Amino acid sequence: MKNKFYLILALASSILTACQDENINPPKKMEIDKKIDKEVEKEKKIQIKEVQIREEPPKEYTYFFENLEKKSTEIHVKEDIYEFTNIKQPIVMVNLFATWCPPCRGQIPHLSNLQKKFKKNLFILSAVVNDDIDNEKLERFIIAQKVKFFISNNQEENLKFAYMITPKLGLKKEFPLPLMILFVNGKYFTHYEGIMPEEMIESDIKQLLKKIKK
Repeated sequence: MKNKFYLILALASSILTACQDENINPPKKMEIDKKIDKEVEKEKKIQIKEVQIREEPPKEYTYFFENLEKKSTEIHVKEDIYEFTNIKQPIVMVNLFATWCPPCRGQIPHLSNLQKKFKKNLFILSAVVNDDIDNEKLERFIIAQKVKFFISNNQEENLKFAYMITPKLGLKKEFPLPLMILFVNGKYFTHYEGIMPEEMIESDIKQLLKKIKK
C-alpha cells in the first residue's frame, strides 16, 4: 500500500510540475512573439521609407534671361544638367555681376576679349544682380564699357538662378562679385570668385576645346 501511495504522490507531483511549466512557458513565448512583431514592423517602416526616397522626382528649374534687344535664353536645370536654349556654343559662361562693383567693371574688358576670341565656341551670359540700375542706364553703361556679350537685367530671374547655383558651389547667399560659372555641354566645369586674370580663364577654355574635339 505504501508503494502505491508513493507512486500516486509522484505522479501527482509530476503532473503539477508539468502544469506549472505550461504556465511559465506561454508568457515567454508571447514576449518572443512581440519582439519578432516589432522587428517585422520596423523592417516594414524602413522599406516604406526607402521606397518613398526612390520615388521622389528630381528637382527641376527653369530661368529666363533677356537682354535689352529682347533676345532671350532659358536655362533648364535637372539633375545637374544645364540646358541652354537659343545658344549653339558648347561652352557657356554665366557671369553674375553688378554695375556698381569695381571688380565687375574691371572684368568686363577681359570677358569682351574672350567672347570675341572664342565666339564660335563660347557664349557669355551676364546677369545683373543686387543692382537697382534701370534699362536706360544699363544701355549707357554697355556703350561706355564697350560690352561685347549678352547682359540680362531681369534681376528677379537672375537672383533666382544665383540662389539656386551658389549652394551647389559651396557659397553663401552673400556671394562674391563677379561670380563666373563655366559650363561645357550642359555640365558644370569650374567657377571663378572675384576678378580673375584673362589668361587663366582662356587656359581653361582651351582645355575644354581640346576635350570637345576628342
